[in-house]
Amino acid sequence: MENPIDLQSMGITAITFDLDDTLWPCAPVITAAEQTYYDWISQRFPQLADKHSLSDIIDLRRSMLALRPELKNDVTVLRQIATAELLEPYGATEADVNEAVRVCVEARQKVTFYDEVLTALQELSFHYRLGSITNGNADLSAIGVTHIFDIELAATLQLPAKPAPDMFIAAFEALGVSSERVLHVGDHPFNDVTAAKELGCRTAWITRYDDTYPDDLEPADLNITDLNALVQLAPVIAR
Repeated sequence: MENPIDLQSMGITAITFDLDDTLWPCAPVITAAEQTYYDWISQRFPQLADKHSLSDIIDLRRSMLALRPELKNDVTVLRQIATAELLEPYGATEADVNEAVRVCVEARQKVTFYDEVLTALQELSFHYRLGSITNGNADLSAIGVTHIFDIELAATLQLPAKPAPDMFIAAFEALGVSSERVLHVGDHPFNDVTAAKELGCRTAWITRYDDTYPDDLEPADLNITDLNALVQLAPVIAR
């Protein structure tokens, strides 16, 4: 879809970004992190690995989430609690649990950006305040890109995950802008686009996989396939 308007005419002064599947593909890094986690557990507790596959462990964590849905708001806390429950029968210490979670979270930071992302973010950062809003536990400091962003927010038990409004509102306050001056960019039609629009943001739906936007949701202001489109929609003075 052609975007007939530019960021200047939209009145944008700040841009917030989802992370997973917006700046990098999510599935490969999560798959690798889960394998790293399982490999560490298997080495430290081989008797557990004799009884449980990686798939079993993931299913156990999903079962816990079904019983305690509030834990969806902090995936690291979910993993910490699930790991403690998983390892307790095998004599694990608190240090064992912490290390298992640490190696997983560390591996989770080994993302591979989509090709244009870093250059486009750098250009946009020269003239817009940038923020990240994620339901996951990606850490921009560990990834090495905090210098590009003005703020970084991740869901916690105290700051519920999208589509809850809390992180968006916290972002507006931290960026020092009103919602109508913010463009939120994300791949999820509901968690990103609908949630942001309901708070007065302008929105950009980014689809890198030729997805179809749901007919029952109000469309985003912009449809893009990469971040270069935002650079092109910025005013000439911002390029």
